[in-house]
Amino acid sequence: MTKKERNTISSINTFIVEDISKQQRVVNMLNDATQQIMVKHDGFISSIIYTSLDGTRVVGFVEWKNKEAIENMLNDPRMIIHMNDIASIVNVDRSLYQLEFFEEKR
Repeated sequence: MTKKERNTISSINTFIVEDISKQQRVVNMLNDATQQIMVKHDGFISSIIYTSLDGTRVVGFVEWKNKEAIENMLNDPRMIIHMNDIASIVNVDRSLYQLEFFEEKR
């Protein structure tokens, strides 16, 4: 497969952890936000959380059916509180992406 069939939007957020002892706390906060809020919103597809081996970053990859679904979730007051809590302990780089190419070994 060289082109993914579905036309989704991905939110890829990098959380820069200056105090590496807080990396797991950020992961836990993202897990909570996903399980308590995101999964309940129409348009949510999946969430993946990565941690850097050096403890300085957490990357959240969330796939949505469309941009409107992301905007609805971001306007949820519960999500605003979660994201403000996370932003109080780390720096966040947020961006939206669309898939252009996908290859996998079968």
